[in-house]
Amino acid sequence: MTTPPVYAPQAHPGDDVRRFADDPLRWFGGDRAAMHRLPAPDLAALQLAALRLRFTELAQRLPVVTALAREQHVDSIDALDDAAPLLLPHTVYKSYPPSLLSQGRYDQLTRWMSQLTTVDLTGLDTRECDSVDAWLTLVDDRTRLRLAHSSGTSGTMSFVPHTAQQYTLLYDVVRLDTVPLGTAPDEPVHVVWPSYRSGRSGIARHATAMADRLARKSPDHFHTLNAGHLSADLMLLAARVRAAGGRPGQVDIPAALREQRDRYLAERHSAPQAMRRFTAELAERLRGERVVSLSLWQTYHQWAGAGLDQGLEGIFAPDSVLMPGGGAKGSVLPEDWAARVARFAGVPSLRLVYAMVELIMLSLICPAGGYHVEPWIVPYVLDARTGRALPKRGTVRGRAAFFDLTADVYWGGFVTGDHVAVSYDPCPCGRTTPRIEPDISRFEDDDKITCAATPEALDDALEYLADAASL
Repeated sequence: MTTPPVYAPQAHPGDDVRRFADDPLRWFGGDRAAMHRLPAPDLAALQLAALRLRFTELAQRLPVVTALAREQHVDSIDALDDAAPLLLPHTVYKSYPPSLLSQGRYDQLTRWMSQLTTVDLTGLDTRECDSVDAWLTLVDDRTRLRLAHSSGTSGTMSFVPHTAQQYTLLYDVVRLDTVPLGTAPDEPVHVVWPSYRSGRSGIARHATAMADRLARKSPDHFHTLNAGHLSADLMLLAARVRAAGGRPGQVDIPAALREQRDRYLAERHSAPQAMRRFTAELAERLRGERVVSLSLWQTYHQWAGAGLDQGLEGIFAPDSVLMPGGGAKGSVLPEDWAARVARFAGVPSLRLVYAMVELIMLSLICPAGGYHVEPWIVPYVLDARTGRALPKRGTVRGRAAFFDLTADVYWGGFVTGDHVAVSYDPCPCGRTTPRIEPDISRFEDDDKITCAATPEALDDALEYLADAASL
């Protein structure tokens, strides 16, 4: 194992701090273990220097941060907690008027996004955009942004301005977690994605990144349940239907969704059979192979059920990595759901992951049962009543907040709706980074933002389309 570098602020020029913030994997010499074994004081000093860099470069270029810094009388960052008053509510990423989406005002939506990023969007011609999908494609094709949208649970989508470089960094790190040492850098690994091949929601963006960085763009190594694209417009419709109480006639159906209606309805009706067929094909094609997979708890539960019902067990190599994330999302899963998935897949256990659409982070659970925060993420625990940052020592409980230091074109600090316990004590697993304990819950009054539509949400949309088929 490489000895972790020791960070001494007086000994490192500014470009060293920038290298850490922009490319922490390279800063740590590509050593995954070193990332989580930097002594806590050294990591804090390094994070503080990077936080100062981001504040200096971004605070006066992002109007919402400029106004907040003025209001909170913050003109410099001298300690990590100095940034706590500048952590944005996560709802800032859906602070546009909802009518912009319902009326297709993508020119105004672009101007709104321009207030949240330093990327120049003035040259984007949105006149041909007739859907959210078209607008997201335009941003993808013409800028370095890769907007990740939420499922729009409350009826309005969030759009987080991540970049292509951030997803490349994330999955180069994930590759270290999931691919055996000694594997050639360009050697593809089998990726199983039990959902749509592509999309631009928080979790669907991971599909594209996994296909690129893990499967190395090899179609023979990227295995998906559905070869199609998960439409942002369909997810938005699902949210609107739920917000309207699921009543047909309360939500207008865009013309583009009318055109897609038959395909989505056919997919819904054939979904159980498609999952069974997908599972049987994987058992035949990938039996004994090492695979990497990421999905939602409920999707894994359904997938394992489709396999076990066919008598399929232990189909992959024992060193395969399955990463369930997202929690139950309101679904009631049996207590043994994880054991059933592991038995079906043939792995000793699952690697639960803590992630969210706003963060460039996939924190895999460690052997001691904690989600270690990546070194480029500064965690905060806020007092649930006052919002003040609690001391970074021992174990503290409250509202989770984070600052993502890789965010170089938008403000990386935000407050979540998660109620967490964070431990700053050394972990039995040997890592020195702070860890989030697994008993994570949501604040009941929080306006929840999620990164993926649940099957129930999509079903709502499709049921609505079916009911409205004659309109």
